[in-house]
Amino acid sequence: RDAESLAAYYRDVIGLQELSRTGGTITLGAANRPLLDIEADAAAKPDDPRSAGLFHTAFLLPSRADLGRWINHAIANNIGIDGASDHLVSEALYLTDPEGNGIEIYSDRRHEDWKWNGDKIAMATERLNISSVVADVPAGNAAWQGMPDNSIIGHV
Repeated sequence: RDAESLAAYYRDVIGLQELSRTGGTITLGAANRPLLDIEADAAAKPDDPRSAGLFHTAFLLPSRADLGRWINHAIANNIGIDGASDHLVSEALYLTDPEGNGIEIYSDRRHEDWKWNGDKIAMATERLNISSVVADVPAGNAAWQGMPDNSIIGHV
């Protein structure tokens, strides 16, 4: 609905860079890689939460330290978080943008650290140890500088 304020949210809160504007579309991304297009549509109506649709867009950060930096950014800027989970293969934070779209900010664990149940990867939804994630941020390099270059959309 309001492309300008939504783009500002994804820049200031999520850390994306504005890459281009074409017509009513604002393209945001990291390292010149487009990750999100925001289209202006003043007539768009909010989604009905009881209907099927997009659950969230998941931004995969390159490392656990990057996730820790984003957590530091969220704390310093009083960014509201809806949830924080340890999925055994990844660690994630969940939030909602101003228009009600779900967002996940996460990092994968190293594949060699994954646990297996026979031929299946063990996954769960457990409480995230936020202090442990933040502790992995190197001293002197704790500031969030925006979405890191190798960030991608991990899933939707």
